[in-house]
Parts: sequence; C-alpha cells; structure tokens
Amino acid sequence: MIVQTSVMLKLFGAVLIILAGTAIGFVQAASYVNRSKQLRLLIYSLQRLETEINYGQTFLPTALIKSSEGMEQPLSKIFTETAQLLEDSKELSMQEAWQQTIENVWGHTALRQREKDVLLRMGTVLGMSDAEDQQKHLQLAQLQLKSEEEQAVMEQQRYANMWRSLGTLGAILIVILMV
Repeated sequence: MIVQTSVMLKLFGAVLIILAGTAIGFVQAASYVNRSKQLRLLIYSLQRLETEINYGQTFLPTALIKSSEGMEQPLSKIFTETAQLLEDSKELSMQEAWQQTIENVWGHTALRQREKDVLLRMGTVLGMSDAEDQQKHLQLAQLQLKSEEEQAVMEQQRYANMWRSLGTLGAILIVILMV
C-alpha cells in the first residue's frame, strides 16, 4: 500500500514536471511568434499614421487614435495613450508624450530594444516638422521595422519549434534523471 502511494506520487510528479517543461517551451516559442506579429501590426499602424498626417491633414492626437484602430493591445496603447497625454497635458511635447508612453508600455510587448530605438527616434520629429518631413521619417521607421520583421520571422522559423521540443525533452530528461 505504501509502495503504491509512493509510485503514484512519483508518477504524478513526473507528469507535473513534463507539463511544466512543455509549458515553458511553448511560452518561449510564443514570444517569437508574438514579436513578428507585433512588428507587422506596428508597421501597418505607422502606414496609417503616415496616411492620416499627409493625406487626411489630421491633427496628431486624432491621427494617433485612428492609427491604433484595429490594433491589439499592448501596441494600440502606445498610440492611444500618447494621444491622451497630448490632449490632457498641454505642457508635454509630442516627443515627451511618445517617449513616456513607450517607456510605460514597452515591457508588455514582445518587441526588442532595436525596435524601441527606431520608435523613439521617429518620435523626435512627429509634430515638430512639416508633413513631408514627417512622412520621410515615418517611411524610414517602417523600412527599419520591416527589416526587423524579416529577421523576427527567420528567428521564429528557426527557434519556435526548437523551444517547443526543448521544453518537453528537457522535462523528460529531468524525469529520467530523477528516477
């Protein structure tokens, strides 16, 4: 009876270890998938922002809100919170509001420092120059982010399946070593 209980507890522990390892692998794989997806959405939103500024001649807070439509959290928050800060606080410049929002939201994204640097550089000209200059900077940011997206897709293809397998196989190895 005691032996059966001991075997059952070991089996239950082994199953928990395998489930935990598999979950860790899937979480790591999801970060690669989320990064490429968020980059695609960010590029699309910057294209919309460019259109709103150049062709719609829309005020920047309104253009930011329109650019975030159809976008998922946390990225849409970058645009909507910046617009909210600009409307609520007349002392903040666009660059300050943009930077503050990016700092607040960035930890909730799957994006990396390189993408953050691109957005912060772009934020220095938004609202500070004419529409043509802003268009050039928005296009440059999109180009840089497209390059990052291509790299993210390659990393996703290379590492996502590896992490899924590694999580499960690593957990199985731990179970074998414990037995």
